[in-house]
Amino acid sequence: MPSKLLLPLLKPTLRSFRYIPTSLITLPASVGLHFTSHPAPTISNYVVSPTTSPLHLPLIFTLASIPIFYLLGLVTGKVSWVDKAWPLYPPAISAMLYGWVLVNHAGGVYAHNIPRVTFMFGLQLIWSFRLFSHAVKRGFYNPKSEDYRYTVFRKLVPRWAFALVHAFAVAFAQPILLMSLSLPLYAALVSPPASKQTDGWRTLTFGNISRLLPSHLRKAVPPHIAVLNMSDYIMTMVSLLIIYAEYQADKKMYQFQQGKHNKISSLSKEQLIHPPVPQSGESQPLVQKEGLPKPSPYPASHHPGFPTQGMWRFSRHPNFAAEQLFWVSQAMFPGLSGKDNGISGKGWWAGCVFGPCFALSLLFLSSTTLTEWITGIKYPAFKNYKGIVGEFLPQETLFKWIWTKITGSRERLYQAVYGPPPGEKQDSSRLR
Repeated sequence: MPSKLLLPLLKPTLRSFRYIPTSLITLPASVGLHFTSHPAPTISNYVVSPTTSPLHLPLIFTLASIPIFYLLGLVTGKVSWVDKAWPLYPPAISAMLYGWVLVNHAGGVYAHNIPRVTFMFGLQLIWSFRLFSHAVKRGFYNPKSEDYRYTVFRKLVPRWAFALVHAFAVAFAQPILLMSLSLPLYAALVSPPASKQTDGWRTLTFGNISRLLPSHLRKAVPPHIAVLNMSDYIMTMVSLLIIYAEYQADKKMYQFQQGKHNKISSLSKEQLIHPPVPQSGESQPLVQKEGLPKPSPYPASHHPGFPTQGMWRFSRHPNFAAEQLFWVSQAMFPGLSGKDNGISGKGWWAGCVFGPCFALSLLFLSSTTLTEWITGIKYPAFKNYKGIVGEFLPQETLFKWIWTKITGSRERLYQAVYGPPPGEKQDSSRLR
């Protein structure tokens, strides 16, 4: 009788198992089999075992890192530990995937994808080095430092709410997101060989690169199988351009902020521009609360208090836009090659390719909302700036240009952002 009652309840649950990644389902059995039957059960022996999946070690690493990040946040009182790991985490996961195909006894099955995976992994290393060096320059790896948004958010919500955000949105969800950023590389790794062969200089075959591989992989694939095509070369160049754009955006923002703060410290209080404190509305009681942002004085040379020139004429956050585009470019490697092997856009493969960059964009949308709320309180002109410049992509800026022209509000908004600081004459160079 109880079984008859439970069966209708269990059926939907059992059907949902098909949506769980196979590697996650097989992980407990794989680990248990290795550590109970292998004569010398070690991590290195586990990785080379043919009973493992390329994703097993990354999953173990991620599941182990979640409680570590959480405990570090509790012990230190700072919750930015996942952010500190951001430049290093995806390449570490990709290194595990890349290492698996080179050393695992079953790695020869995917040997035809090693060149494409090498391109993707190399680009991740360049991305990682650039982001890590910028974070070091900013002093982000000071153990006592914390992202200013967490500091503000802690003041805005009850303690129990912040504890939930720390546990689930930061310590739990973000390591999983960072691991997922390497799923496009995994999709590229496990894709079947191209079903259509293309001759000519645009296509590289396995025979061209086999001598560069470990000896046990050199004959794993027929020499005529295509391993790289024109889309790989194009996406490599596009990815490098995106990394350079992000480098320039971070560099210009750092120079702007450093110059602004240096001038603030060198000028008297009377020589600075002091934005007005809100007299009414929702922000008024918040700016009076200790620890929350308040209108910030700034030098006239850095009016209106935040960058508006160069890339910032087309995007409010060009560095964030480039960061998202880089992971889209990683997805395009297997996405474009999938047309040749016949699996593009199908099932789990499409989720591995495009799901992570979509999830990353959702994270940026939520975090940027808080960033802009803080900036809007410190510099009131930011509200007008939002009216004429898009959040990430230039297309949104074009739509805003059309809309403000139709509504007749563009001149007012533009003057508030690019007009002269209070008490100064018009500078025509700012309006160009």
